[in-house]
Amino acid sequence: MSSHLPLYIEINLALLLMSVLLCLFTWLAGMCVSPFTRNKLKLPPVTLYSGTRFPTWLDQVYTIAFIVYFAWSSGQSHFYSAGAPNDPTNAQYNVVMVLSNLLIYLPMLVRYATLPRWQKPALDIGKSLLYIFGALFTIYLITGTLELSGIFRMLVDKTGAPEMQDVLEILQHGDTNTRICLIISAVIIAPICEECCFRGFLYNVLKRYSGAFAATLATGLVFSAVHTALLQFIPLAVFGWVMCYVYERTRRIWIPIVIHMIFNAVSTAVVLLVGVPV
Repeated sequence: MSSHLPLYIEINLALLLMSVLLCLFTWLAGMCVSPFTRNKLKLPPVTLYSGTRFPTWLDQVYTIAFIVYFAWSSGQSHFYSAGAPNDPTNAQYNVVMVLSNLLIYLPMLVRYATLPRWQKPALDIGKSLLYIFGALFTIYLITGTLELSGIFRMLVDKTGAPEMQDVLEILQHGDTNTRICLIISAVIIAPICEECCFRGFLYNVLKRYSGAFAATLATGLVFSAVHTALLQFIPLAVFGWVMCYVYERTRRIWIPIVIHMIFNAVSTAVVLLVGVPV
Protein backbone atom coordinates (compact mmCIF):
# COMPACT_ATOMS: atom_id res chain seq x y z
CA MET A 1 0.00 0.00 0.00
CA SER A 2 1.47 3.31 -1.05
CA SER A 3 1.76 6.17 1.38
CA HIS A 4 -0.14 9.44 0.89
CA LEU A 5 2.82 11.39 2.24
CA PRO A 6 5.30 13.18 -0.02
CA LEU A 7 8.68 11.49 -0.27
CA TYR A 8 10.54 14.21 1.60
CA ILE A 9 8.20 13.88 4.59
CA GLU A 10 8.68 10.11 4.65
CA ILE A 11 12.44 10.64 4.65
CA ASN A 12 12.19 13.28 7.40
CA LEU A 13 10.12 10.94 9.58
CA ALA A 14 12.53 8.06 8.92
CA LEU A 15 15.52 10.24 9.87
CA LEU A 16 13.69 11.38 13.00
CA LEU A 17 12.91 7.81 14.05
CA MET A 18 16.43 6.54 13.37
CA SER A 19 18.03 9.47 15.19
CA VAL A 20 15.84 9.04 18.26
CA LEU A 21 16.44 5.28 18.34
CA LEU A 22 20.20 5.87 18.04
CA CYS A 23 20.06 8.38 20.88
CA LEU A 24 18.10 6.01 23.11
CA PHE A 25 20.37 3.09 22.22
CA THR A 26 23.45 5.18 22.99
CA TRP A 27 22.05 6.05 26.39
CA LEU A 28 20.73 2.58 27.30
CA ALA A 29 23.76 0.66 26.01
CA GLY A 30 26.15 3.01 27.74
CA MET A 31 24.21 2.80 31.00
CA CYS A 32 24.30 -1.02 30.88
CA VAL A 33 28.02 -1.41 30.15
CA SER A 34 29.42 1.62 32.00
CA PRO A 35 29.76 -0.15 35.39
CA PHE A 36 32.06 -2.72 33.75
CA THR A 37 34.05 -0.54 31.35
CA ARG A 38 34.30 2.91 32.89
CA ASN A 39 37.81 2.45 34.25
CA LYS A 40 39.08 0.64 31.15
CA LEU A 41 37.70 3.17 28.68
CA LYS A 42 38.72 6.14 30.82
CA LEU A 43 35.53 8.00 30.09
CA PRO A 44 35.40 11.76 30.74
CA PRO A 45 34.57 12.94 34.26
CA VAL A 46 30.96 12.40 35.25
CA THR A 47 29.10 15.70 35.31
CA LEU A 48 25.95 14.34 36.96
CA TYR A 49 26.34 12.57 40.26
CA SER A 50 24.51 11.87 43.48
CA GLY A 51 24.27 14.77 45.86
CA THR A 52 22.61 17.23 43.48
CA ARG A 53 19.19 18.61 44.26
CA PHE A 54 17.50 15.94 42.16
CA PRO A 55 17.99 12.15 42.33
CA THR A 56 19.99 10.45 39.59
CA TRP A 57 17.02 8.40 38.39
CA LEU A 58 15.22 11.63 37.46
CA ASP A 59 17.90 12.27 34.86
CA GLN A 60 17.14 8.91 33.26
CA VAL A 61 13.38 9.49 33.18
CA TYR A 62 13.87 13.06 31.98
CA THR A 63 16.17 11.90 29.19
CA ILE A 64 13.56 9.51 27.78
CA ALA A 65 10.76 12.05 28.18
CA PHE A 66 12.81 14.79 26.51
CA ILE A 67 13.72 12.69 23.47
CA VAL A 68 10.26 11.15 23.04
CA TYR A 69 8.46 14.48 23.44
CA PHE A 70 10.45 16.28 20.78
CA ALA A 71 10.27 13.30 18.43
CA TRP A 72 6.51 13.01 18.89
CA SER A 73 5.76 16.73 18.53
CA SER A 74 7.98 17.15 15.47
CA GLY A 75 6.80 13.97 13.79
CA GLN A 76 3.12 14.60 14.49
CA SER A 77 3.06 18.10 13.02
CA HIS A 78 5.08 16.95 10.03
CA PHE A 79 2.89 13.89 9.43
CA TYR A 80 -0.45 15.67 9.61
CA SER A 81 0.69 18.51 7.38
CA ALA A 82 1.17 15.90 4.62
CA GLY A 83 3.13 18.40 2.59
CA ALA A 84 0.27 20.90 2.39
CA PRO A 85 1.60 24.30 1.29
CA ASN A 86 1.91 26.84 4.06
CA ASP A 87 0.25 30.23 3.73
CA PRO A 88 2.65 32.59 5.51
CA THR A 89 0.27 35.54 5.29
CA ASN A 90 -2.27 33.75 7.50
CA ALA A 91 0.23 32.34 9.98
CA GLN A 92 0.29 33.96 13.38
CA TYR A 93 3.28 33.80 15.66
CA ASN A 94 2.55 35.94 18.69
CA VAL A 95 3.87 36.59 22.17
CA VAL A 96 1.76 33.76 23.61
CA MET A 97 3.37 31.26 21.26
CA VAL A 98 6.85 32.56 22.10
CA LEU A 99 6.20 32.23 25.82
CA SER A 100 4.62 28.79 25.44
CA ASN A 101 7.73 27.59 23.63
CA LEU A 102 9.81 28.94 26.48
CA LEU A 103 7.64 27.14 29.05
CA ILE A 104 8.18 23.83 27.22
CA TYR A 105 11.90 24.20 27.83
CA LEU A 106 11.59 25.65 31.33
CA PRO A 107 11.87 22.37 33.31
CA MET A 108 14.97 21.47 31.32
CA LEU A 109 16.48 24.89 31.99
CA VAL A 110 15.83 24.48 35.71
CA ARG A 111 17.40 21.02 35.64
CA TYR A 112 20.45 22.30 33.81
CA ALA A 113 20.84 25.06 36.39
CA THR A 114 21.13 22.41 39.12
CA LEU A 115 23.99 20.51 37.48
CA PRO A 116 27.29 20.55 39.32
CA ARG A 117 29.70 22.99 37.74
CA TRP A 118 32.46 21.45 35.65
CA GLN A 119 36.07 22.08 36.48
CA LYS A 120 36.64 24.79 33.89
CA PRO A 121 39.91 25.09 31.97
CA ALA A 122 41.51 28.48 31.63
CA LEU A 123 39.84 30.47 28.87
CA ASP A 124 40.56 34.08 28.03
CA ILE A 125 38.78 36.43 25.66
CA GLY A 126 41.10 35.54 22.80
CA LYS A 127 40.37 31.82 23.06
CA SER A 128 36.66 32.50 23.42
CA LEU A 129 36.62 34.55 20.20
CA LEU A 130 38.69 31.88 18.48
CA TYR A 131 36.12 29.20 19.34
CA ILE A 132 33.22 31.43 18.31
CA PHE A 133 34.59 32.47 14.92
CA GLY A 134 36.19 29.08 14.29
CA ALA A 135 32.86 27.33 14.86
CA LEU A 136 30.98 29.77 12.63
CA PHE A 137 33.61 29.44 9.89
CA THR A 138 33.39 25.63 10.02
CA ILE A 139 29.59 25.61 9.86
CA TYR A 140 29.39 28.06 6.96
CA LEU A 141 32.22 26.31 5.11
CA ILE A 142 30.49 22.93 5.23
CA THR A 143 27.08 24.41 4.40
CA GLY A 144 28.54 26.37 1.46
CA THR A 145 30.35 23.29 0.18
CA LEU A 146 27.13 21.29 0.25
CA GLU A 147 25.30 24.07 -1.56
CA LEU A 148 27.94 24.30 -4.30
CA SER A 149 28.04 20.52 -4.67
CA GLY A 150 24.45 20.47 -5.90
CA ILE A 151 23.23 18.09 -3.18
CA PHE A 152 20.47 20.45 -2.07
CA ARG A 153 19.19 20.91 -5.63
CA MET A 154 19.24 17.15 -6.18
CA LEU A 155 17.19 16.59 -3.01
CA VAL A 156 14.65 19.21 -4.10
CA ASP A 157 14.30 17.59 -7.53
CA LYS A 158 14.16 14.01 -6.26
CA THR A 159 11.98 14.40 -3.17
CA GLY A 160 10.01 17.61 -3.68
CA ALA A 161 11.38 19.04 -0.43
CA PRO A 162 10.71 22.77 0.01
CA GLU A 163 13.77 24.96 -0.38
CA MET A 164 12.76 27.08 2.61
CA GLN A 165 11.38 25.97 5.98
CA ASP A 166 7.86 27.08 6.88
CA VAL A 167 9.15 29.33 9.63
CA LEU A 168 11.39 31.12 7.13
CA GLU A 169 8.48 31.56 4.75
CA ILE A 170 6.52 33.15 7.58
CA LEU A 171 9.49 35.31 8.47
CA GLN A 172 9.75 36.52 4.90
CA HIS A 173 6.07 37.09 4.11
CA GLY A 174 4.28 37.36 7.48
CA ASP A 175 2.95 40.51 9.09
CA THR A 176 5.11 42.82 11.22
CA ASN A 177 4.05 41.45 14.61
CA THR A 178 4.67 37.90 13.50
CA ARG A 179 8.11 38.80 12.20
CA ILE A 180 9.08 40.56 15.44
CA CYS A 181 8.02 37.57 17.55
CA LEU A 182 9.85 35.15 15.26
CA ILE A 183 13.02 37.23 15.37
CA ILE A 184 12.94 37.39 19.19
CA SER A 185 12.34 33.65 19.39
CA ALA A 186 14.99 32.72 16.81
CA VAL A 187 17.76 35.07 17.92
CA ILE A 188 17.29 35.06 21.71
CA ILE A 189 14.99 32.38 23.11
CA ALA A 190 15.80 29.42 20.86
CA PRO A 191 19.60 29.62 21.24
CA ILE A 192 19.40 29.78 25.04
CA CYS A 193 16.81 27.02 25.38
CA GLU A 194 18.22 24.66 22.75
CA GLU A 195 21.83 24.94 23.87
CA CYS A 196 20.99 24.42 27.55
CA CYS A 197 18.75 21.46 26.73
CA PHE A 198 20.60 19.67 23.92
CA ARG A 199 24.20 20.49 24.83
CA GLY A 200 23.92 21.36 28.50
CA PHE A 201 21.58 18.57 29.58
CA LEU A 202 21.10 15.81 26.99
CA TYR A 203 24.76 15.76 25.94
CA ASN A 204 25.87 15.54 29.57
CA VAL A 205 23.51 12.67 30.36
CA LEU A 206 24.60 10.67 27.31
CA LYS A 207 28.28 11.43 27.91
CA ARG A 208 28.05 10.15 31.44
CA TYR A 209 27.43 6.62 30.19
CA SER A 210 28.74 6.49 26.61
CA GLY A 211 31.60 8.98 26.33
CA ALA A 212 31.95 12.28 24.55
CA PHE A 213 32.12 10.95 20.95
CA ALA A 214 28.93 8.86 21.10
CA ALA A 215 27.11 11.62 22.98
CA THR A 216 28.16 14.20 20.38
CA LEU A 217 27.05 11.98 17.48
CA ALA A 218 23.64 11.14 18.96
CA THR A 219 22.88 14.63 20.28
CA GLY A 220 23.73 16.27 16.95
CA LEU A 221 21.54 13.88 14.98
CA VAL A 222 18.53 14.31 17.27
CA PHE A 223 18.98 18.08 17.29
CA SER A 224 18.91 18.05 13.49
CA ALA A 225 16.10 15.52 13.10
CA VAL A 226 13.59 17.32 15.32
CA HIS A 227 13.67 20.27 12.91
CA THR A 228 12.24 17.92 10.21
CA ALA A 229 13.87 19.89 7.40
CA LEU A 230 15.41 17.52 4.86
CA LEU A 231 17.64 20.07 3.13
CA GLN A 232 19.00 21.26 6.46
CA PHE A 233 19.48 17.82 8.03
CA ILE A 234 23.22 17.55 7.33
CA PRO A 235 24.01 21.23 8.04
CA LEU A 236 22.06 21.14 11.31
CA ALA A 237 23.72 17.86 12.34
CA VAL A 238 27.12 19.46 11.69
CA PHE A 239 25.97 22.48 13.66
CA GLY A 240 25.00 20.25 16.59
CA TRP A 241 28.32 18.38 16.50
CA VAL A 242 30.32 21.61 16.42
CA MET A 243 28.32 22.99 19.37
CA CYS A 244 29.02 19.82 21.39
CA TYR A 245 32.72 20.09 20.58
CA VAL A 246 32.87 23.75 21.62
CA TYR A 247 30.95 23.03 24.82
CA GLU A 248 33.23 20.10 25.67
CA ARG A 249 36.39 22.09 25.03
CA THR A 250 35.37 25.27 26.83
CA ARG A 251 33.09 23.86 29.55
CA ARG A 252 31.02 27.04 29.18
CA ILE A 253 27.50 26.90 27.80
CA TRP A 254 27.42 30.62 26.99
CA ILE A 255 29.87 30.17 24.11
CA PRO A 256 27.61 27.77 22.13
CA ILE A 257 24.70 30.09 22.97
CA VAL A 258 26.53 33.10 21.48
CA ILE A 259 27.46 31.09 18.37
CA HIS A 260 23.86 29.96 17.99
CA MET A 261 22.60 33.53 18.39
CA ILE A 262 24.99 34.87 15.76
CA PHE A 263 24.16 32.05 13.35
CA ASN A 264 20.40 32.57 13.71
CA ALA A 265 20.76 36.35 13.50
CA VAL A 266 22.74 36.12 10.26
CA SER A 267 20.31 33.57 8.81
CA THR A 268 17.35 35.76 9.74
CA ALA A 269 18.95 38.86 8.23
CA VAL A 270 19.77 37.05 4.98
CA VAL A 271 16.20 35.74 4.66
CA LEU A 272 14.72 39.18 5.32
CA LEU A 273 17.10 41.18 3.14
CA VAL A 274 17.95 38.76 0.33
CA GLY A 275 15.23 36.12 0.50
CA VAL A 276 17.72 33.25 0.40
CA PRO A 277 17.56 30.56 3.12
CA VAL A 278 20.77 29.93 5.08
